[in-house]
Amino acid sequence: MNSIERLQDLIHDKFDVDKSKMDADAPFADYNIDSLTLAELIFTIEDEFHVTVPDSAATSITTLRGLAQMLDSLTATPQAA
Repeated sequence: MNSIERLQDLIHDKFDVDKSKMDADAPFADYNIDSLTLAELIFTIEDEFHVTVPDSAATSITTLRGLAQMLDSLTATPQAA
């Protein structure tokens, strides 16, 4: 399962968004994910994947593909304790 699929599962489970309707390049707003919801999603990603997401991600990442790319880079690099 790739990062986009894993994030789709997470978004579906947490926010009840239909996975079949998720487009990796659509803005989060298309799924009613606003800045507060995105912050909640980022906290969930940190817990689920044991990574530390940079604070800038909440304002700079606007799509599922962007979030997956960030996650891939975070999981490819060992995290500082």
